[in-house]
Amino acid sequence: MEPNELVECANELLRALKEELAERGTVTPAFILLHEKDCEVLTFPPRLFASAEGNAAVARTFRNRALRTGAHGALMGLDSNCFIPDLTAMREANPRLVQAAAAAGIDALVRSGFGRKSEGVSVTLQTPAFQLLVQQLYARGDNSIVFGELQTFDSREVPMEAAGLFNIYSNQHVTRG
Repeated sequence: MEPNELVECANELLRALKEELAERGTVTPAFILLHEKDCEVLTFPPRLFASAEGNAAVARTFRNRALRTGAHGALMGLDSNCFIPDLTAMREANPRLVQAAAAAGIDALVRSGFGRKSEGVSVTLQTPAFQLLVQQLYARGDNSIVFGELQTFDSREVPMEAAGLFNIYSNQHVTRG
């Protein structure tokens, strides 16, 4: 698949998750592997997402399947806390401090003054060549969802790498371009 086709898949997943959130008030986590001519949807029992061990099992299974099948891309769509970076504060800080806070998670980044968090639907596209993160921020109103800012981070434009449990192509060389 071409990079633009992969990005369109990510945008389409975001549209579907936003519709689900608006209708049901929640979203089902989405794990999709993108192959040359088709896609593969992986489903996991909801109880797995209730523990660190369950999340680790999902991540391990998703990563292994992506690498075993030679997937061109891995898409994940989740309703979660999103980090909204303060890029100026991050640039002005000691890089080691930023890395330590990032390794400790969203709450540590917020406590360190590197940004804020918000509820949001996030879609991550990882490929061996680039990564894309699209976050649709929202707030819950009286029996409604109010969508706010849409943020897009693309490693072809801004240096970034996926981190954490769901990093699929971590041991592969990532090129920019």
